[in-house]
Amino acid sequence: MTTDLLSLQKTINAASKRIEEAYHRAAHAAGLSDSAFDILYALHVAGEGCSQRQLCELCFTRKQTVNSAIKRLQQNGTVRVETGPGRATHIFLTERGRELVTNRVTPIIDAEMAALDALSPQQRTTLSTGLPRYADALVNALDGTGGRR
Repeated sequence: MTTDLLSLQKTINAASKRIEEAYHRAAHAAGLSDSAFDILYALHVAGEGCSQRQLCELCFTRKQTVNSAIKRLQQNGTVRVETGPGRATHIFLTERGRELVTNRVTPIIDAEMAALDALSPQQRTTLSTGLPRYADALVNALDGTGGRR
């Protein structure tokens, strides 16, 4: 492995960890667990409700984690759960949930937009094409090593 690749790997890993930690701090400051924050963010982005399966996909989180977080959010009146066709359940924000998203999640989305706006158009293009390709290559490599979930 070349020194350039090792240096790039270190840079990417450090940036990923900084971002992960920043989201954790933002969720904590909003009075939310990481999984609750992810669910509220996903429900906001998805629009008017989505299935629990869609939430797992949008949050990149296991079904058990999403299910536990939804139960807590339902108990405190942040979301409501409705049965759908078959065994599907759909999760919707309540009025309290919409207020929480407006006050706690939207500012984080605004910060994300400001961070992207701080990049030049060329940097945004490079990021939007390079990062998904890197993620796909890494996932495929890790899946090939038995690192599959």
